[in-house]
Amino acid sequence: MKVEIKNVKYSQFASHETSCFEATVYIDGKRMGVASNDGCGGPNNYDSRALVEALTEHTKTLPTRTWRLDGEALEVPPDIDTAIDDLLMAYLYARDLKRDLSKRVLFVDKDGILKQTRTMAKPELEATLRAPDLGQRLRSNRILNMMPFDVALTTYREVLAAGA
Repeated sequence: MKVEIKNVKYSQFASHETSCFEATVYIDGKRMGVASNDGCGGPNNYDSRALVEALTEHTKTLPTRTWRLDGEALEVPPDIDTAIDDLLMAYLYARDLKRDLSKRVLFVDKDGILKQTRTMAKPELEATLRAPDLGQRLRSNRILNMMPFDVALTTYREVLAAGA
């Protein structure tokens, strides 16, 4: 079962306890309904029973998560809110990475820290990326702009998670 969100509306300023968003949910390419949250805490809202039932079935295929609390491992089964929240976070990471790649050179330094150049206009950015000695100048062989987007996104998420 393939679950996707589209038509995402996200409001960072209105996100307090939870993410404030609205998104159309598609399952196996078929529009199933809308998921939303007002950002003030509490569970997500779903506009149809069919959507809730389909997402409930989907979560049965997802692995449990292990959280650490005071050194103790807790096994947490997935639920429909965490499934939608994971899709929302994946969407936000991809959106932010696309925006940053269009304006800056992003790279991972030797210490595993994500760094970026100053903001550049598109022609300057393209010329910089074509420079044969770019990796040497940045002292990095992990330049996200030079990677396929899915690899860059995985690297971006891993580096940001490691820094958290």
